[in-house]
This record gives sequence, C-alpha cells and structure tokens, in this order.
Amino acid sequence: MTTTYLSSTLTRITGQLPPALQMEMGQGTALPQRYFRQRPEDNGTFILPLKQSFMKDARLMPGTRCMLAMLAGWAGQGAPLELTESTIAKHIGRSVRQVYRYLQDAAREGYLRYYRTKNRMGMITGIKVWLTFDLIRSVKPKSTAKNPEIRRKQGRTHRAEINKTNIYNSKKDRELDQKLERLRLLIDH
Repeated sequence: MTTTYLSSTLTRITGQLPPALQMEMGQGTALPQRYFRQRPEDNGTFILPLKQSFMKDARLMPGTRCMLAMLAGWAGQGAPLELTESTIAKHIGRSVRQVYRYLQDAAREGYLRYYRTKNRMGMITGIKVWLTFDLIRSVKPKSTAKNPEIRRKQGRTHRAEINKTNIYNSKKDRELDQKLERLRLLIDH
C-alpha cells in the first residue's frame, strides 16, 4: 500500500516539474514522450480551408488526417508531389513505417494515389503523390464565358442598401416627396 502511494506521489511531483527537468530525468516520468518534443516553428505557411467531411471522416487515422492536410498545403493548386517518406516523417514527427501506414490508409480511402519513383538502376528514390482535392478541400469553380453567373467582377464594388450614398436614392416615393415639398414651402413663408 505504501509503495503504491509513494509511486503515485512521485509521478505527481515529476509531472509538475518543468519540461526541461523532466527531459533530464528521462524514464522517471509518466508523461508521454510527445510532451517533450519541441514545438514547430511558425514560418508563415498555412493550409487552405479543408472540408468538414474530410476532418470528420472517422475511417481515417488521426495521423493520416494530419499528413493529408500537410500534403494539401504543399501541393498548392493540385500539382503532384515528389518527395520521400522520410521527409513526411520528419515534418509530422512520426517514423517512416508509420508514414507508410498513413499512405496506405489514405490510398485505401481514396484520398490519394502514389507510386514509388526509381532511378535508372532500379533503386527507389522516393514517392510521387497525387491528392484527390475534391475530397480534401473545396475547389472553387473557375469562371468561364459560358457561365457568367460564376464569374466575379473584381474591379466593381457591388451596390448595397446599407451604402450611405444609395439609401435615399434607390427608391423614389412620390407621396413623401410631395409632403417634403409642402413642408419646405411652409418653412420658406
């Protein structure tokens, strides 16, 4: 009974230490190793808005979702990606074997397709990945001459009823104009 109480007390004490001290202590803490990893730098990169159906898909592993979001950011407008599994592993903080599982999971669900690239001697040099953007993020329809309602006119401001210059000029009320004219005549005399 006393050893259980003593170990839980030690775990609680080491859990309250600063992360640097916990890292120095190593195996003595009950916290997962991910708590001791360094936070990624913010270098201004971002990922375009993703579909909620993609984020809510419970068939995907959570790591697969993170990997696909990162790849969608790298792919830009939809170009195929040429990279290595170790590059992906380095950026999401997982092993190469786990990235291989993520790729298989995403391919099985139809979010991407990939194949291994080889050099002239047949040695594997990396992978080439095509993402299915229709499933991952919303794709805006391109404007065409056939569909004028889709085309945006960026050089022109749309008129709104809340625009101060257009509130009183949008509709003419003859009855109101007559009453205002009578009021003006009464004030002038």
